[in-house]
Amino acid sequence: MIQRYLGNKGRVLGQLLAVFGGHAERGDHVVDLFSGSLAVSMAMKAAGYRVSANDANLLSYVIGEAFLVPSTVPEADLSLLPAEHRDRLLAESRRHVRGATGFDVSVAAGRTDEASSLHALAAWLNEVTVADLPTGAVRFDIFNTYSEDGERSEFTSLRGSTGRRRFFSGANARRIDLALSQLRLWARSGRLDEPVRAYLLASLMRAVEKVANTQGTFHDFPRDKWDQRALNPIRIEGLPTDPMLSDIAGHRVGKAEDSRDFVKTLEPHKILYLDPPYNFRQYSAYYFLLNLLCRYTDIDDLEDYFSKVTYVRGQNPEDDFVSTFCRSSSFLSDMGAVMRDAAAETVVVSYYTGRNHWSDFDRGRDDTGLNLLRELMTGSMFDADTFEALEVDRLNYASYGGYRARTVQELILVAKKRKGDSDARGSADGGIPEVA
Repeated sequence: MIQRYLGNKGRVLGQLLAVFGGHAERGDHVVDLFSGSLAVSMAMKAAGYRVSANDANLLSYVIGEAFLVPSTVPEADLSLLPAEHRDRLLAESRRHVRGATGFDVSVAAGRTDEASSLHALAAWLNEVTVADLPTGAVRFDIFNTYSEDGERSEFTSLRGSTGRRRFFSGANARRIDLALSQLRLWARSGRLDEPVRAYLLASLMRAVEKVANTQGTFHDFPRDKWDQRALNPIRIEGLPTDPMLSDIAGHRVGKAEDSRDFVKTLEPHKILYLDPPYNFRQYSAYYFLLNLLCRYTDIDDLEDYFSKVTYVRGQNPEDDFVSTFCRSSSFLSDMGAVMRDAAAETVVVSYYTGRNHWSDFDRGRDDTGLNLLRELMTGSMFDADTFEALEVDRLNYASYGGYRARTVQELILVAKKRKGDSDARGSADGGIPEVA
């Protein structure tokens, strides 16, 4: 759903699914504890597993509510649309749904009406004007804060440089604002069901991602140029509904919970999949703008909220947090605690040999992280002879000047927990290696 996401496992989904298939069967409960953009969670769902997912970022919850949790296509309330536009939008959406990739299974399953109603609401977000909304319902927070001409877009960096934020062109920022104003009005009227709200927000996020003036994250923006994609007019349209469909029910997504707490609430599962942060990067900062879009309809006092934005990027500090998984000093102990507290049979960990907790691109490969994880996953919590370490080569790209793509290895580490530790939480007797 979100393509420009650090650590997206799209390149190794085939290998991951092959590993999962060796330890779980169709219908089994599996867990994706650092779900991010939900690429792995959705692949698990498509493979026929019952999936529980969580991530500290709210965007993950929204994508999950839209596509992971449903097992069929929900129907949107078309009375939300203005009467004078309703029939046209629905007719256009029905034509789109009947011919577009990603809606084929939904149509075959007899969910054409439901898919069309969702698509029609998303299409309206691309058309709604100030005149279509009640007086006082329209705000231009995105334009004012994240486009050059906005009254709150000025910044001063820690080094004293000044400028204006330029995440979006003025026209695109205004369109995002109109879409958010409409969504907020619908949501706060109590007439927008959560799966539908999440679907519309996910569709908006995907459209925003396509025209954002960034180099992959929202931590910063090019100061002296525009990404060519950011000059294109934004187009909001409904995302394909086929990923919602499943004959397995009971999928679950956490609402930006601490993974160390979420794992304790889960019933026994065949696989615990962990794709933790690999280094210093704080995803709450890198993807704050997408999280803001997801939070916007729930913010009671928008004026107060946006009066507090700071940093060059323009984030409200109340939304920022530092993950201890990003620190080498606490990474292993946190990973060990999550593994210990999970009622899992098999633990699968993704890591990589690029810039991680102990490795730097410019110094060559450093296997400290791999060795520490191996020590953890062959310790007293696990059956030591079940440990496997698979390596998948891929090219890694970075954005800083002069960097040339080089080959790194995606690591897929697998081990089965001791029988007693998969049956009861907290029964492990330690075995977490110390980090110097």
